[in-house]
Amino acid sequence: MTATATTTAGTSGPGTGRVPVRVVDCDIHVNPRSATEIADHLPSEWRHLRDLLYGNGMLGTSVIFAPPNEGRRLDAFGDDGTPAGSDPALTGRQLFDEAGVDLAVIIPLTERSAANPEHEAAMAAATNAWLADTWLGAYNGHGRYQGTIRVSSDPDLAVAEIHKWAGHPHFVQVMLNPYLGTPLGHRPFWPVYQAAVDADLAVCTHVTLQRPGPALFTSSGPPTTFLENHAQFSVLYATHLVSMLEEGVFDHWPELRFTFVEGGYSWCLPLLWRLDKYWRALGSEVPRLRRAPSEYVREHVSFTRQPVEEPRDPRHLARVIDWLGPQTLEFATDYPHWDGDYSTRIGFAGVPADVRAQILGGNAVAKYRLPATRPAAHWSEFGTESAR
Repeated sequence: MTATATTTAGTSGPGTGRVPVRVVDCDIHVNPRSATEIADHLPSEWRHLRDLLYGNGMLGTSVIFAPPNEGRRLDAFGDDGTPAGSDPALTGRQLFDEAGVDLAVIIPLTERSAANPEHEAAMAAATNAWLADTWLGAYNGHGRYQGTIRVSSDPDLAVAEIHKWAGHPHFVQVMLNPYLGTPLGHRPFWPVYQAAVDADLAVCTHVTLQRPGPALFTSSGPPTTFLENHAQFSVLYATHLVSMLEEGVFDHWPELRFTFVEGGYSWCLPLLWRLDKYWRALGSEVPRLRRAPSEYVREHVSFTRQPVEEPRDPRHLARVIDWLGPQTLEFATDYPHWDGDYSTRIGFAGVPADVRAQILGGNAVAKYRLPATRPAAHWSEFGTESAR
C-alpha cells in the first residue's frame, strides 16, 4: 500500500448501515507476529542492516530495566506464543467487543531509539510501511483502526517521512520520541510541526524505548527501576510542555494539535497555576508567549487519561476535569498493556453525562478528523487474514 492509497473501508463489505462513534481509544499498540514482518518493509538501501536493526528482537528492551511480561496483559498473547497485540481476531475481540471501543488510534512502539538517527529513520519507515499494509490495510476492512506515523529524532528525516505519508486515509498523527535530551519547544523541531500542520495531522509524544545512554529519562539522570521510570512520565512531559509554551510553538502554529499520551493529566493543573502566576510577573522575558500559558493548553493540548489517576475519593477527578477543561482529555485503554484502563466507567464519578461523552469520543473525533459513524456490522464480518 502506498502513502497516497485510498481505501473503501466503511463503505463496502457486510451491510451498509452505520452507527455513531461514541468511544475512541487514543492509544493502542499492535505488534507484528515476528520481527520478519517489519524487517521485510525496510527501505532497500537499509536491508543490509536487517540483522543489526532487528536481530535481537522486534521490540527490544530498555537498556536499564525490563517491565514484567514486556508490560503486556497475559491474555493478549496468542495461544501459539505470538506477541500480545499481533492477532487481529484476538485484538478485535478484546478491544471492540469487551472494551466497547468504536475506533482505535494505533501508536506503534516497534521503532527503537538508536544512536544513529538514520537507523531510527529506517526503522520508522519500516514500521510505517508495515502498519499501512496490515492494521491500516489488510486488517482494516471495517475502517476502525487509525494510525500514527513514527519518525526519526532527526527533524529533517522526520519531515521527509511525514511528507511520504501525508494524505494516507488512516494516518491521523505523528509521534515524537520524548527521550531526546532536548525539550520539544526548541527550534530544531519546528519544521516537524510545520510539516504536520501542512498535512493536517495531529502531533503526539509517547513514552517509548529509550536510546542507549542517559537522555531525558528524569530531570537529573536515568532511573534504576521500572517503577521509578513509570511513576515519572508526568515529570518528563512537564519539561516538554513548558518548553513548547515558552518558545511560542502554539503562537507560531495556531492550528497545531498536540497530545501527551500515557502520562496522566491532573499534574498539569498546578503546573498551569504556577506558570500563569509567573507569566504575569516575568512575561517580558518570553515575548512569544503572548497569553497566559493555560489559555494555550486549553486550546491546543490534550492528554490521554490512561493511566487514570485514582484519588481516594474518585469524585475529586471531576473537579480536575472541570478546572482543566474537558476538551483537554481523551479516552485511552493502552491496549494491550497490563495497567490499561479497559472500562469506560472508570474515572467519571461526578462527571456530567455530556462531559463524559466528550472525553470518551467527541474530543478525539474532532481532534483527529475522525468519522462520526462506523459500520454497524460486526468487525469480524469484514474478515481479516487471521479471522478467515
